[in-house]
Amino acid sequence: MKKGFIRSKKARYGGMTVLLTVLLITAVVLFNVLFTTLAERYTWYADMRGETDFSVTDRCYTLLDAVLGQNDADVRILFCDTPVNLQEEVTSRYVYDTASEIAGRFPDRIRIECHNIWLNPDSVRQYTSTLNPETGEQMDVALKSTSVIIVSGDYYRVYDLTEFYVFENGDTSQLWAYNGEKKLAAGILHAVEPDQPAVCLTNNHGEAFYDYELLYLLDDAGYRIHYVDLLKDPIPEDCNLIVCFNPNQDLTVSDGVSSTSETDILEDFLSESGNTFLVFLSNGTPQMSNLEGFLASWGVETCYYTNSSGNTFRYMVQDNSQSLTSDGYTIFGQAAATGHGAELVGGLTRGTVFKNATALRYANGYTNNGDGSYTSGSRTMYTLFAGGPGAVSWANGNPVDNAEAGLMTLTEQTNADGAASYVAVCASTDFATEDFLQSAVYGNTDTLLHLFGQLGKENVPEGLTIQPFESTDISTITTAQMLRWTLTLAIVPAVAVTLAGIVVLIRRRRA
Repeated sequence: MKKGFIRSKKARYGGMTVLLTVLLITAVVLFNVLFTTLAERYTWYADMRGETDFSVTDRCYTLLDAVLGQNDADVRILFCDTPVNLQEEVTSRYVYDTASEIAGRFPDRIRIECHNIWLNPDSVRQYTSTLNPETGEQMDVALKSTSVIIVSGDYYRVYDLTEFYVFENGDTSQLWAYNGEKKLAAGILHAVEPDQPAVCLTNNHGEAFYDYELLYLLDDAGYRIHYVDLLKDPIPEDCNLIVCFNPNQDLTVSDGVSSTSETDILEDFLSESGNTFLVFLSNGTPQMSNLEGFLASWGVETCYYTNSSGNTFRYMVQDNSQSLTSDGYTIFGQAAATGHGAELVGGLTRGTVFKNATALRYANGYTNNGDGSYTSGSRTMYTLFAGGPGAVSWANGNPVDNAEAGLMTLTEQTNADGAASYVAVCASTDFATEDFLQSAVYGNTDTLLHLFGQLGKENVPEGLTIQPFESTDISTITTAQMLRWTLTLAIVPAVAVTLAGIVVLIRRRRA
């Protein structure tokens, strides 16, 4: 019986199949080990990626066409080294090539100059100071062979080569992305429109640190940075934007304590058409009755939960279906889909992210217009971004509210001259930090630039996105999408194999 089994065709066939399978697997493993060893020993590697192409986009050309068509200013882009040396180093070559492409498109208006500062330092000696975009003040600068200077008439601006790149965690030895197109376009806009309006950043309310990336964004948008203490400093006449970033101390009002009312100062500022007050809050911003009363008069209410002991806690919005993180607090905002709010955010193509956001609602006394807007007198509030249908507001560690939570609002006031002024509120301070503004996949930078454009700031470099050298991260998939893909990839193959096995089993039984 045993002897017959060994001699059977099925047994011999099965044994040979197993043996061949083992030999094949062993051969593949040995070959991989051998090839890997030889590759490491003799450096048998080839870079299959090729050099990244950072050609100038049509969007950039369209922007520059519009600006150059509005005036007759000529622009010079000065490099402080020879073309040969600039081409040898990849980082300087990218910037030089981008500038050359732009100059080639506008040969009568923009030209490139290369100065060898080692042999002829006097050729650029007059450009030894520049504007500090972080402070808005002039500062001395030591010109280097990597300096890039943009000149038009009496105006000039000196850029360091590092300003055209984005680095991994701020480490200038770790290049992550190229930002040359946007930075050169912004520099040309500065040059042909040197009379930039001022943006005032409040600094007398315990404001959190203004992230450098927000300051650079304001600079790229064509604003001149100015810090202001509303209690002591006059607002510059050319200021049309005041930003208050995560205040921790309340505004003053006229009372027995203070003779100066900051709320009145803001109301006077906003009585001038074209002016805007922009506030960034978060779930950790303390309760401030004067500021919140001022915002409520502009149609925006910040949300709190009061417990049985009378303690109040600010809302924090969670949306697991639209979150980038497992805790549900880094969420994509849902853009307005109807009414003027939809028009204000129309054209944005990338997801706008709000992290650790508090909730905004329309204030008492405002009438719902049924299209996502709310009106009281001459003021109309629009919810530009909100949490999705699955959003839940938490407070003091508990879910307390599942009503729609606004994440960014804009209130428009029609003034006596028939034009408008604005108050904008963003419910997340993380929204305007480096992690989200310095991104090639999130739309936070474009959202702010788009908003400035909608509020009257002309010629902002919206849509000129940084360009990563290489990225293997999946940055835009939400936790809900990850769960669906995990289940799909886990279940579908298993079901397919099971069905195939059933088919094979049935056919063998029928054979």
